[in-house]
Amino acid sequence: MDKLQSIITQFGGLQDVLTLALFVLVFFLLTSLIKRKLIRLIIAIIFGVFVVFQLISLYFSQSFIGYQFYVHLNANDIGGISDLYTSQILLAIGLIIGFTALFYYAPVLLKKKFRWFRLPLKKWIRPVVIWVSLLFVFIKSDFPFDTQTLFSIGSNAEVNNTQELKTLLRENGLDQYTLPKEIIATKGKNIIVISLESIESGFLTNQHADLTPQLRKLKEKWTHYDLNQNHGSGWTSGSLYTSLTGFPAYFGAERNSIFQTAHHSNISSISHTLNKAGYNTIYLNANTNFSGTKEMLYAFEFDKIVDKYHVDASVNKSDYGIRDKDLFELAKKEIEQNKNGPFALFISTSDTHFPDGIYDERMEKVISKKDSDLEFMVASVDHMIGEFVQYLENKGVLENTSVFIYPDHLKMGDPTLFEDPQNRSLYLISNTEQDSTLLQQELYQIDLPKLILKGAEIEHNQKFLTDYISGDKNQFIKKNILKLSEINTNGLLRLGEKPIKLPESSDYYSDYKKDVNRYIAHAGGQIQGENYTNSKEALDDSYNKGFRLFELDIIQTSDGAFVAAHDWKLWVKITGYTGELPPSREEFLKYQLHETFTSMDMEAINQWFQAHPDAVLVTDKVNDPKAFSEVFIDKNRLIMELFDEEAVEAGLAAEIQAMPSQKVIQNYSEEAIKALKGKGVDYVAISRTFIAENKELLKQLKENGIKVYAYHVNFEEGKDEEYMTRYEMDPIYGIYADDWDFIN
Repeated sequence: MDKLQSIITQFGGLQDVLTLALFVLVFFLLTSLIKRKLIRLIIAIIFGVFVVFQLISLYFSQSFIGYQFYVHLNANDIGGISDLYTSQILLAIGLIIGFTALFYYAPVLLKKKFRWFRLPLKKWIRPVVIWVSLLFVFIKSDFPFDTQTLFSIGSNAEVNNTQELKTLLRENGLDQYTLPKEIIATKGKNIIVISLESIESGFLTNQHADLTPQLRKLKEKWTHYDLNQNHGSGWTSGSLYTSLTGFPAYFGAERNSIFQTAHHSNISSISHTLNKAGYNTIYLNANTNFSGTKEMLYAFEFDKIVDKYHVDASVNKSDYGIRDKDLFELAKKEIEQNKNGPFALFISTSDTHFPDGIYDERMEKVISKKDSDLEFMVASVDHMIGEFVQYLENKGVLENTSVFIYPDHLKMGDPTLFEDPQNRSLYLISNTEQDSTLLQQELYQIDLPKLILKGAEIEHNQKFLTDYISGDKNQFIKKNILKLSEINTNGLLRLGEKPIKLPESSDYYSDYKKDVNRYIAHAGGQIQGENYTNSKEALDDSYNKGFRLFELDIIQTSDGAFVAAHDWKLWVKITGYTGELPPSREEFLKYQLHETFTSMDMEAINQWFQAHPDAVLVTDKVNDPKAFSEVFIDKNRLIMELFDEEAVEAGLAAEIQAMPSQKVIQNYSEEAIKALKGKGVDYVAISRTFIAENKELLKQLKENGIKVYAYHVNFEEGKDEEYMTRYEMDPIYGIYADDWDFIN
């Protein structure tokens, strides 16, 4: 009897098992009414698949098919974990065949059964039983709600829709929500987040004290909060999304594959806040190719990913990915490399994955045999946690580092492993100071990002979904699944509906983004959302952000004076000038740009660069190096983009840094490049569209010590400064940037 009760509990409890049994009965009776064999076979297959898929969902999560099941129902995810579930997959195939046969032969079986009991098969019996069964299913069972989460599949997902997101946020009462570009933050302590695969609170009870002595010790020694699993975060990638953004992971029909088309998120992640505060963000996991994790991390602008595809052959791996033991060793190396901080290290373990864990025989040296491989690996990971925390203490890392340890979600599968299968929860263990007010609250996974930033003492203005919920947070999510799905999907800026294959993030991204020599403030840089102003205010703002290379477009007035403007047509548009073109220098200086910003002639340009002796001017448009260099304040701080061979020679003769444009060098041979370097050319300017088809030429320029800067950043949707720095900087040296914040 106890064994039967255990099996029933494993499949969600008596009510869920009864509900599924009623589905089988209804399908059996329905197929018994179908006379045409081909139609009955097709219907029988559909019903068989439905029943077995519901069984699988109940087995894994003790709930009927919902959004969580849908997220993982794709070839990539199934293939990625098939080795963990070989026996279950074979059993599922056998059950589908069995149920299909049961439903197909329903007419024969039903008649035989009634003949066996010598009962008449009345016409009204089947319809009555079907309707009574369905009434129970849809009124008394959990099936309607579990299935309701699938409705989010129909949520509306636009493409490249920042304005749409703002409207959605306002309509749903989140009008004060902080978008990534609006975040202001200052650094606090370093951060280490450890997300434990499936090691829920039940493993920390007295029943399993032998499995988790280290976590139990930390629970007593450090701060401990009870944490509940909320709707939309009960699987690994969903938990990750929630722990970063504070939103449940509902993404409509596209599931996590939506990140394959995303290049940027307007849903704010704590990684955005950490980046604004100057943190280096690193994520370590066995395999980020699973369930859209890698693409998600790229969209949230993580600086570095460490997984099976980013380490050498010496790192121990299972078929799935890096072993947890090796993951913690890699984490130690990252801490050493980032010891000058600030850093935020996110570690996500995998070796305690359902159903049996991923056995690591190396741990037999320190962990005794347990009742199951899963329990052995729980004890192993617990030992790793203890050893890792001891390392942090010995190295003095904890003095300025906030550590957060929590399970990613409840363990899937058989809940009878725990004392109270009906009351299961998560936890947060941290070395941060306890907040007594939090002990009185019902905390959920959506609270995690706020708790992490607060625990790390980071000052910020980021808002989270939890800030807008009063009352039961899980009920709020339950009632607003469609709205939350729409916000999530519209919060991603995307390059199109079809998946794109992003190139691998550069290994040097974290170095590139802080190197002021790699970024030229394009047309002075962006000011108050406006580009191409070439204004004093743009120069001031860009300088304060950390720029030291400043491009100005130089053209001439009617009286031959050099001034900073992109072209006269644009200048007219942003000044309201109505006179003849070009204007005189005097007329030019009378007009403000966008009614706010100051136009600059050579006197103003020279004054600004005199006041900023570490600033370098890079010119565009002007192709007369001799004339311009004679009126600029300091030839040693002048780089001129030049557009033909004659101008390049004149620039070199004028003893300035001549920067040949793409048109000049695009057909150069290796010998011509060497000759160019021999003349003293150190810089070249190209369009970013030139990069993909000219890697060999760019390689030769780099090998000859010529630094290549790419313009036309932001000309193509999604190909902004962040994209260029992360994905396209390796073949070149730097970019012309409208906006970049080195300080934050």
